[in-house]
Amino acid sequence: MTGLQQPGQTGLQVEGLSRVYPSGEGEVTALRPFTHTFQPGMTAVVGPSGSGKSTLLNLLAGFDTPTQGRVLVRGTDLHTLSEAGRADFRLANYGFVFQNHNLVAILSALENVEFPLMLAGVPPKERRDRARALLAQVGLESRTTHMPSQLSGGEAQRVALARALVGNPGVLLADEPTGNLDTKTGTEVLELLLGPARAGRTVVLITHDLDVAARADYTLRVRDGEVKEEVFA
Repeated sequence: MTGLQQPGQTGLQVEGLSRVYPSGEGEVTALRPFTHTFQPGMTAVVGPSGSGKSTLLNLLAGFDTPTQGRVLVRGTDLHTLSEAGRADFRLANYGFVFQNHNLVAILSALENVEFPLMLAGVPPKERRDRARALLAQVGLESRTTHMPSQLSGGEAQRVALARALVGNPGVLLADEPTGNLDTKTGTEVLELLLGPARAGRTVVLITHDLDVAARADYTLRVRDGEVKEEVFA
């Protein structure tokens, strides 16, 4: 495992991060205050449904605003940015893989992978070359022209992973990426996610599967909004 880095040098940190939601009966604490440095490598976040895992992921991504605390990415406090600024920052620094892959139905596999580069203003030839290279890396060089409806669940998830990586992000957030896949296909997708982690990216993986979590470098367990570090024996 990598050693601790100095503040500001690592890709992703949280300081005193918490989230409280108003409710009809007062307030609901979805995430209790915690401070943590996400090291390069893979961190698995585990816990039962309703424990606060999704709240944590949304805060790390800047999709939600903390009640207290900060999310720092390469020293930048996400929540000091405007909404448009956060969107631009995510495009430059994050990759996302979701349980249901979220591919654009009217775009081919190649066009889906190109899409973030198009938003970033990358010239057409460069973005196409980069997208083809990523699809080859995930074993789908023969499926570039296929539409999402023509792909298996595992193939669609690999396209989604290629799309997440094409911008060379420092932080990769994966929300139950193996949850809808059979064991063999899920293992293949997990191996592909471990590649960026071994290459020094910060990968945060939300999962219910303890076998998946056991493959990670670090583990956080979330229960009733409280986040604790855990070491698998």
